[in-house]
Amino acid sequence: MDFQIKKLILWSKEPQFKPKEIEFKTNSVNIITGASRTGKSAIIPIIDYCLASDSCYIPVKTIRNACSWFGIVIEVNQKQVLLARQEPGLQKSTDNMYIASGIEVEIPDIPIKNTNRDSVKKFLDELSSLTFLDIDDEHSSNYLGRPSFRDLMAFCFQPQNIVANANTLFYKADTTEHRTKLINIFPYILGAVTPDILAKRQEINNLTRVLKRKEKELLKLKEVSEKWKTEVNGWLAIAQEFGLIKLDALNDLSFEEQIEMLTLISEKRASDSSILNNNIEASSQEIVALRKEESELSLKLSSLKNRYTEMRQLMNSLDGYRESLTIQVERLNISKWLKSLTEDNETCPIFGTKNHPKEQIDKFYTNLIKLEDETGFTNKIPAAFEREFENVKSEISILSEQITAVQKRIKLQSQIRNSAEHEKYTVENISRFIGQVQYANETFKSLGTDSELIHEIETINNTLSNLRAQVNESAVIQRVNSAINKIGGYAIRLLPLLDSERPNDPIRIDYQNLTVVVSGQDGRDDYLWEIGSGSNWLAYHISVTLAFQLFFNQQSHSPVPGFIVYDQPSQVYFPKKIAARENEQELDPKLENDEDRIAVKKIFETMSEALKISQSKFQIIVLEHADSSIWGDIHNVNEVCEWRGDNNKLIPEEWIK
Repeated sequence: MDFQIKKLILWSKEPQFKPKEIEFKTNSVNIITGASRTGKSAIIPIIDYCLASDSCYIPVKTIRNACSWFGIVIEVNQKQVLLARQEPGLQKSTDNMYIASGIEVEIPDIPIKNTNRDSVKKFLDELSSLTFLDIDDEHSSNYLGRPSFRDLMAFCFQPQNIVANANTLFYKADTTEHRTKLINIFPYILGAVTPDILAKRQEINNLTRVLKRKEKELLKLKEVSEKWKTEVNGWLAIAQEFGLIKLDALNDLSFEEQIEMLTLISEKRASDSSILNNNIEASSQEIVALRKEESELSLKLSSLKNRYTEMRQLMNSLDGYRESLTIQVERLNISKWLKSLTEDNETCPIFGTKNHPKEQIDKFYTNLIKLEDETGFTNKIPAAFEREFENVKSEISILSEQITAVQKRIKLQSQIRNSAEHEKYTVENISRFIGQVQYANETFKSLGTDSELIHEIETINNTLSNLRAQVNESAVIQRVNSAINKIGGYAIRLLPLLDSERPNDPIRIDYQNLTVVVSGQDGRDDYLWEIGSGSNWLAYHISVTLAFQLFFNQQSHSPVPGFIVYDQPSQVYFPKKIAARENEQELDPKLENDEDRIAVKKIFETMSEALKISQSKFQIIVLEHADSSIWGDIHNVNEVCEWRGDNNKLIPEEWIK
C-alpha cells in the first residue's frame, strides 16, 4: 500500500515553543544518525503510538515529560493525513487523538482531541481495505479474528531488540498473542486468501452449522415418526373398519405413505364406505392385540422402573458411604502426625514424654491406610455401572413413548367402539370420522415429513460441495507456497550483498514458525536460531524484511504500509564495553576497523538495491550511530538529521524544565 511517513512532529508542553517537525523523504532510505541518548530509539515507539498502538512505549522521563502530543504525517494515495496522540501522563496510554487530512495537511499549534483510538484504528483498517471478515468465524478466539492494521506493523518495524534477534523475526512476534494471530493471518497478507474466500469459508461454516441442526432434526423426526406412525395406524384401522380404504399391512407403510393415505381418506365421503364383516373382525382382533401389546410394554416398564430405583438408591447410598469414610479418614489423619513424631523421636504431645504408645498409633495408622484405600476405591463409580444406568434411562424413555402411542391408538378405537350402538356404523358417524381425519391430517402435515427435511439436507450438501470446490483449500496452499517462494527469491538476491557467512545457501521462509530456514550444501536445514553470529542474524533480518516489502510492493493491492524502520542495524559491529559503567559508556561509538565499516556500508547498499529493484516504491527509515562517512555516497540515501553536538537531539534542551 502506498503508505509512507512524511513527518514526525512533537508538541512541547510549554506553549511558547513551536512544534518540532522531522521530515522524511518518501521512496528513499532516510537516516537519522547520532550519538547515544539523543532520542533515536524513540522514533519507532512514537510512530507506533500515533498509529493507534494499545500501549505507549515511548521512553518515560525526558521525552514524555517534555512533550504534550506526538504526531506523524502519513502520505497515502497522494493525500496527507496527520495523526496525533496525546502524551498519556501517568496512564498506560490515552485514547485522545487528533486527525486531519488534505492534499497538504496543516500542522496545528496544539492539537485538540477530535477523535479517539478506536476511530483511528477503524480509519486505518478502511484505508488499508482490510476485510471485516474473521479468518475463522467458527471459533471465537481473538487469534482467528479479522486481520487489522495493527497486525501489519509486524512488517514495518525492526527495533533494536529484534533487528538481529535469532529467535524472533518480526515486530511483537515475541508474544504468544501477536505471534499466533500473525501466523493465522499470514495467508491473507500474502494474498493467498482473498475476502471472497473468507466470505465463502464463513458461508461454509454457517451452512455446516445449519446442516448439523437439520440432521439432528431429521434424526429426532425419525424417532418421533415411530410414535406418530402408531397413532396414524389407529386412524387407518378405523377407516378400514368403515370400509373407506383397503389395506393388507398397515405396519409396512412409511410415515409419508400414511400421511398420503390420511389425505385420501379426508377427501372421501361417507357414502364411499363399505361395511364388511372381515373388516369388523380384523378391528376386533386388533383391539385385542393392542391390549396385549400394552400389557407387555407395561410389564417391561415396571421392571425397568424397579431397576432404575434400585440403581438410584445404590448411587445415593454410595455417596453417603463415601462421605462417612472421608470423615473417618480425616479423624484418623492425626495418626500420621503422631507416627512421624515417633519416628523422629520427638516428645509425644499427649503424654509429654518420648515414650509413645507405638502399638496404638500403628493400629490407628493401619486403619487409616485401609480407609484411604477404600475411599479411593469408592471414589469413582465404575464406568460399566454408569453405562448401564444410562441404558436403563434410555429404555424407559423409549418404552414410555411406545406405550403412550399404543394407548392413544386404543383410545381412538375405543371412541368409535363406545359410540351409541344404533349410530356406530351410520353415515352420520362415518362423516364425523372423516371430519376428524381431516383435522388430524392437517396436524400431521404441519409437523413436516422426512422427505421435506431430506430434500433440504440434500440441497445444503450440494451447496456445500459447490462452495468447497470454489474455496479449494489446496489452491490456497499452493498460492501461499508460491508467495513464500517469491519472497525467498528476493531474500536470496539480497543476502549476498550483506555480511553473511553463507551468502549462497538457499533460504526458505517458514511462516508457521515465523522464521527463516537455511539449507546447507550437505542437505541439512538450519533454523535461524541454530545459526550463530549476530552478523548472520542481522543479514537474514535485513534481507528477509526487505524481501517482504518487495513482495508487497509487487502486489496489485497489499494492505501492508510501504515503509519499514530499522533501529541501529549496525549495532552488531560496534564494540561493546560491557565492563564500563553506564555513565562511562561511550555516547558516540565509532567503528574501529575497516572490515566493520565495509560490513555496515553493505547494509545501506542492500537497502538502496532493494529500493532500486522496487523502482523506489517504498520507504526505509534507519536510526543509526554510523555517520555519513559510511553511507554518504550511496544512491537514494537521504540524511534526515544528525543528532550530534550541543542541543542537537530529539528533544530541544529548552523544552526540558
